[in-house]
Amino acid sequence: MHQYQIMFYVIVQFGCIFYLIFNTHLNALNYALIGIGFIIGLSAIIAMKLDNFNIQPALKSQHKLITNGIYHWIRHPMYTSVLTLCLALALSNNHLFSQLALLALTIILILKSNLEEKLLTQRFSDYPTYKKKTGRFIPFL
Repeated sequence: MHQYQIMFYVIVQFGCIFYLIFNTHLNALNYALIGIGFIIGLSAIIAMKLDNFNIQPALKSQHKLITNGIYHWIRHPMYTSVLTLCLALALSNNHLFSQLALLALTIILILKSNLEEKLLTQRFSDYPTYKKKTGRFIPFL
């Protein structure tokens, strides 16, 4: 069941993202949010290197707990990046389905991060301390 749950999360996540991409009408505010989202995502990739990168909420055998760079403030900056980018796309139009896709995406990313945090807590004894000091998606929250 666990593997099917993970695949469901990933399919819904990408379905929402693709819907938002194909129903967008960008303006200056949207471009600013897109820029912020890309900076957050790039910062996360630089801090974690590609060794830890994984689309599925699973740990690799060589997985390391990264707490430097943007991870000093946010535990899941890649999800923050995706949410920021998709917020820009959802705000670019007034379709109800765009807002629902953003809501569904947010819920899926919360569920995925819950699963990841469970795995990280099992693997790294210092993860609960790190978790108390950092925000999940937004610094200081």
